Amino acid sequence: MVIDRSRILKRCSEEGKSVTPQRIMILEELTNHNDHPTAYQLQSILKKNGHSINISTIYRVLDFWIEMRFIHKAESNNTYVVCPDPHSNHLHVLLHCSGCSRIAERCKTSSQLATPEDLNFFTTEGQVVELQGLCNNCVVTN
Repeated sequence: MVIDRSRILKRCSEEGKSVTPQRIMILEELTNHNDHPTAYQLQSILKKNGHSINISTIYRVLDFWIEMRFIHKAESNNTYVVCPDPHSNHLHVLLHCSGCSRIAERCKTSSQLATPEDLNFFTTEGQVVELQGLCNNCVVTN
């Protein structure tokens, strides 16, 4: 996945946030890996590429990108997933395969989820719902 720098810069500018070289570097590393790394794995990847970044800095940057809705945290395994559709008018649904650990976001699935209006309950922006199961590849091999 290639990140759209102009979209990132535009959103950050609209929200009064700055985009630092470290922020871009960490987001680019996340987009280059399909295995959804943890913060410590991300630190190791960056170190192999010649960048020594403190783990607390990595966590702060990851929190920044979560706040900006460009990534999600998969709580079940503390990994980070780049959001292919960062608009905020839906719940973000992550399909987490317990066989191969792949994670995919499905915006169409999220558009089918809604809280009943009679509950007088409103979800906050940036909600992530994680569903555990098996992907097609793992179902076939099991």
